[in-house]
Amino acid sequence: MTGYTDSVNAVAFSPDGHTLASGSDDHTIRLWTLPSAIITGHTSTVYAVAFSPDGHTLASGSSDQTIRLWNITNPSHPTPLGPPLIDHTGSVHSVVFSPKRHILASSSNDQTVRLWNVTDPTHPTSGTPLTGHTSSVNAVAFSPDGHTLASGSNDQTIRLWEINIAKTIRRICATTSNTLTPAKWEQYVSTNLPYNPPCS
Repeated sequence: MTGYTDSVNAVAFSPDGHTLASGSDDHTIRLWTLPSAIITGHTSTVYAVAFSPDGHTLASGSSDQTIRLWNITNPSHPTPLGPPLIDHTGSVHSVVFSPKRHILASSSNDQTVRLWNVTDPTHPTSGTPLTGHTSSVNAVAFSPDGHTLASGSNDQTIRLWEINIAKTIRRICATTSNTLTPAKWEQYVSTNLPYNPPCS
C-alpha cells in the first residue's frame, strides 16, 4: 500500500478486519478498503489511530495536540464527529477505546493520560488527567475486561490505572485502613474534590 509522502507512524485494523487505518507524518490518515479513503483535518503528524469496538468510529491523535473522532460507518466517505478534542498540551502519542465501555484513553508528551467519555462521540467529555509519569507517555492499552488501563512512558515506567470505580474505592479503603484523612484524600484522591471519604 503506497501513497504517503512521509513516514507512517500508526496502523490499526477495524474489528471486522475489512478496514485498515494508518496515520502519517504527512498529516493524513488513510483508510484502506475497497475503495480506500484519505482523511484530512490534522495540521501535523498523525501518531495514533484506533477503531471503536463496533468499528463505526475512528480516533486519531496528532502532534497538533488534538484528538479527532471520525464517523467511518461508510469508510469511503469518513466524516468528522464533533470538534477536535484539545485538552492535551502536547503531542498525542496513543489512543485506544475501552473494549466494553464508551471510553477513549489518550496519552501525550504532556506527561498525562486522559479518559474521554465518548458515549456521544459528537460531544465527548474529559475529566481530570491521570498524572504520575515524569516524561512523555507513549502508549496506552486497556485490559480485556476494560477495568484496567496500562500506560508506558519515556520515564522508563509502566503505570496501571484502575478504571472500575467500585474496585478503586475498595482498594483505597483497604490501603488507608478506613483512616482517609483530609491530607491523604488530597494525596491519593484529588486536591480538586471536596473531602468525602468513601470508607466512613
